[in-house]
Amino acid sequence: MTDDPYHRDEQVTLLFGDTLKQLRTLPDGSVDCIVTSPPYYFQRDYGVEGQYGLEGTPQEYLDRMRAVFREARRALADDGTFWLNVGDAYSQRKAVRRSSHQEGLHGAIRGARESWVESRAAGRARMSSENLIGGRPVTEKSMMMLPERLAIGMQDDGWILRNRITWAKTFCTPESVKDRLSGKSEPIFLFAKSPRYWFDREALAGEDGDVWHLPASSGAGTHTASYPLELPLRCITAGCRPGGVVLDPFSGSGTTGEAALRLGRRYVGIDLNPAYHELAKARFAREVPLWPAA
Repeated sequence: MTDDPYHRDEQVTLLFGDTLKQLRTLPDGSVDCIVTSPPYYFQRDYGVEGQYGLEGTPQEYLDRMRAVFREARRALADDGTFWLNVGDAYSQRKAVRRSSHQEGLHGAIRGARESWVESRAAGRARMSSENLIGGRPVTEKSMMMLPERLAIGMQDDGWILRNRITWAKTFCTPESVKDRLSGKSEPIFLFAKSPRYWFDREALAGEDGDVWHLPASSGAGTHTASYPLELPLRCITAGCRPGGVVLDPFSGSGTTGEAALRLGRRYVGIDLNPAYHELAKARFAREVPLWPAA
């Protein structure tokens, strides 16, 4: 693996590799806004070594996320903002799904499922008793409250938590569970590095409340874990100065990057999978008017 960027032009820099290591290459205060949605805990297998989300326990996941975001905080300008979308998980017997993107890349048969034994051997199956936080298992069937635990940990790391925005999904796939309500919302946390930071509330044109009614993403290209474009558009509009630099340390297929470029900002994206960078490059060339930086 080389330290050279995977791709660089006047508007976009794409870095390939582990996001923690790549973040360490960014100068202090070099980005103005961070918008990201990291892999959720034990939800998908993206098929790459070192991937995030398949840590041995939820505590390891939380610790690893905090380490990444501490390094991101160093790279953020003093007046910058950080917008974090992350979902929760239940403590239960579960086999994680393979990413549909990986199936498309590598020719796996859609609909084919591993046995529990196969998933277990590959590290893609977990018992509720293994969902350890603080050395103790989370009670079976309980929500693990991972977004909230992560946000509190980030406060301990020095972040200022300014908002907990509710993303109320106007359309999403119904759940088959019968003994609780379907989950139709996720949090978006707005963090600041310093008490005074760039924020243009008026630019949101009337959408200034902390409940955002947005559809669940239908997936960009074949990356089914992306959020809808409108979400980073709102974050960047309010939280990034004109002509600034937007960072997504879990870039994926480039939804944050498209939003940044549409709004005339520059973009830095980091991902562990070069196939996602190829999706992002094609997306930018096809869909995004590359505005010159102010």
